[in-house]
Amino acid sequence: MRIPDSKIDEIRNAADIVDIISSYLALKKRGKNYVGLCPFHQEKTPSFNVSPDRQMYHCFGCGVGGNVFTFLMELDKVSFVESVRTIAERVGVSLPEEGRHDDERATENEALYDVCQIASRHFRHNLLKTVEGKLALEYFYHRSFSDETIEKFALGYAMNSWDDLTRHAENEKVSLSLLEKAGLAVRRDDGSGVYDRFRGRAIFPFFSPTGRIVGFGARKMREDDPLGKYINSPETPIYIKSKTLYGLFQAKEAIREKEYAILVEGYADLITPYQARIRNIVASSGTALTAEQIQLIGRYAKNITIVYDADSAGSKAAMRGVDLIIEQGLDVKVASLPAGNDPDTFVREKGAEAFDELLGQAVSFLDFKTTVFQERGMLSSPEGQAEAVRSIVETIAKIPDQLKRGLYIKHVAEKYGLYESTLHQELEKLSGKNRQRIRVAESQRRVEAEGSAQPARESLRVPTLERDLVKLMLEHGPEMATAIFDNCGPEEFSDSHIKQVNEMILHHLEEGKEWDVAALVNEVEDEQMKHFIADIVFNKYELSAGWAERGASPDEPDPWMIAEHCLVLMRKQEIDRLLAENHRNMKEASAQGASLKEFMEYNQTLLHEKKDLETHGFGLANAARGELNEETSES
Repeated sequence: MRIPDSKIDEIRNAADIVDIISSYLALKKRGKNYVGLCPFHQEKTPSFNVSPDRQMYHCFGCGVGGNVFTFLMELDKVSFVESVRTIAERVGVSLPEEGRHDDERATENEALYDVCQIASRHFRHNLLKTVEGKLALEYFYHRSFSDETIEKFALGYAMNSWDDLTRHAENEKVSLSLLEKAGLAVRRDDGSGVYDRFRGRAIFPFFSPTGRIVGFGARKMREDDPLGKYINSPETPIYIKSKTLYGLFQAKEAIREKEYAILVEGYADLITPYQARIRNIVASSGTALTAEQIQLIGRYAKNITIVYDADSAGSKAAMRGVDLIIEQGLDVKVASLPAGNDPDTFVREKGAEAFDELLGQAVSFLDFKTTVFQERGMLSSPEGQAEAVRSIVETIAKIPDQLKRGLYIKHVAEKYGLYESTLHQELEKLSGKNRQRIRVAESQRRVEAEGSAQPARESLRVPTLERDLVKLMLEHGPEMATAIFDNCGPEEFSDSHIKQVNEMILHHLEEGKEWDVAALVNEVEDEQMKHFIADIVFNKYELSAGWAERGASPDEPDPWMIAEHCLVLMRKQEIDRLLAENHRNMKEASAQGASLKEFMEYNQTLLHEKKDLETHGFGLANAARGELNEETSES
């Protein structure tokens, strides 16, 4: 079912793009716009801009851009229809439900989201409505999870059956191949069909940052289960383990508000504190912490407190986590749990206030590493001390901020009674290795991002005058577009991308429709064209040297003056081209002994037109001011 244009406009007008995007990444006001770290490529200096006036976004680093709908489409890899539905729900605009099932299967990713949602509802039904499901429900109650918490995290149960979910999927008209692609079914070795991946297990769904279920974790409920205590969905097009954090969807608002995130390991380690109103908490879901997961947290806050189990495995994981977090430019502290505790048991036994106190006692990575080395007995010998200090300096070398590195080196020198110069020599040696590794990684990222950055580079190669004229038409509507096309036909534009935008503008003019840029983006199917339009709109007018000659280079130039200037220069360039061509033809005619009268007359006509343009131009700016004066006098 197609969503009517009027309904799409209603949703877009009701949605504040700054509000929507700031729920996914931290934005700071800069002038008229808001800026933040781009969620579509890795960067340390914000180049992602959001304009509340235009209701559009654009990244000057990788070239992505568009409106509130395209943001969700690119972030979550969903179709236009699904992004409209998501934002409609967010802003409270109702949409008809008829035909939704078919519409949402327009892309493979949407179909996978749909399958995961169907599976999650079925697991919930098993947990709450079946006798067998009571086994898992009692387990959750034993962990002190409330009904509200069970619902909040969509916990469920997979029946101890080879085909329970498979049969349910068939009843829901879900193909078995799609169920397999979503990681919920496994193909039999003999190729005769598929069977359920999760059987007889408590289910913990994984959510995307936008709240869509992308995969599942499953804990065994029976001792005779031959598989591991926990198993997860395999990687799928929508579930990438290295880019997924358990609980981030539920925690992101609290993380932004508290300005730091608590990082734990397991599901219960997160759920129990969350239930105790410690909401700014995420979990690595039992997988090794990754740089991508840290970058996800970095969208919402720049500070992380690690809380890992108080055992050797936990301290090793924390040591590795510290280095990863620092390398991503975030600040990190470590909170040490008492021996034999994890966050789940600690909160259940001692309560939320005690956990808050524990967090308040979190130490810097420097003090944490020193304590670990002391517990290992490394500080009792010169050899051990040298190894410990070298490890600490290795971590300091990963800090992107040079000033911070220097201050930490000073602190280590004082703590261990060493010369700062000695530590700086070691730091420089390690920093050199880091710089080389970073250069290689950045080079690889540039290669990977080349496709997404292409639109920005292409737009920069667009002829300046054509670029400015299209920007004028996009931003100032039908009146401006009519004036420009009256004096410069669409066929006079040379760039292929510009021609596509012109066709869209001409269509609106022929239909007598008003427009704004954010709405026009909805009509573009090609992703690169969306980026191209956003790049043109967000970049300033490329005022040429001719403006300076006229003594006009304002921050907010009159759009009619810009149009006048561009049209005059564009026509003069065309006249110069025609003059050059006429001179070539004149030479050829002269060589053949032909009459030159026609060529000379044409030459004079062109020169006269050029002089007239320089004197009078097209009169757009004067006409616009005249109309304004007439309106003022009439009022």
